[in-house]
Amino acid sequence: MITKDIYPKDFIKKHFIEEIGKIIPISPYLSFLLICGGIEFLGKCLDSKNDFCKSKLSEKHFEDAIVKLFPKRYSKLSNKLYLELRCGMVHMSGPGTIAVTQIGNDPCGKLQYKKHPHIENGNNALVIEYFYFDFVEACKKILSMKFSANDKMNAVYLQVGPIETS
Repeated sequence: MITKDIYPKDFIKKHFIEEIGKIIPISPYLSFLLICGGIEFLGKCLDSKNDFCKSKLSEKHFEDAIVKLFPKRYSKLSNKLYLELRCGMVHMSGPGTIAVTQIGNDPCGKLQYKKHPHIENGNNALVIEYFYFDFVEACKKILSMKFSANDKMNAVYLQVGPIETS
């Protein structure tokens, strides 16, 4: 039986950058859920003290990724994004009080990238295309980082298989 080893950086490239990018036009709403899981994973990548399976660190990992990898304008929302968007999407398939949308739903151009995430009068809105762009940029930061030889980032993350040989 032949298996294929997948390292964390390869996982990020293939699943977070390539595959989520393909899913957004098909299912923009569910893409928010996938990106939230991806953000937590990126936070796990930053955590050199714990392996990927260490439990009870979801909030820390998610918020670390938002604060350290995303544009600064996300930082003040890191806890709200965790509690409402991430937990809401994971536990009840809903984003809490955060409005989620896509560019096509904004014909007047009110939700511009430079103002994203859009905050006005206590209302928060995320546009999937902008959120994905910032997520990809966060992924690229992880991909550009050097990790020590014994770091989990240099170990096999997944093995998939069997792979058919012909």
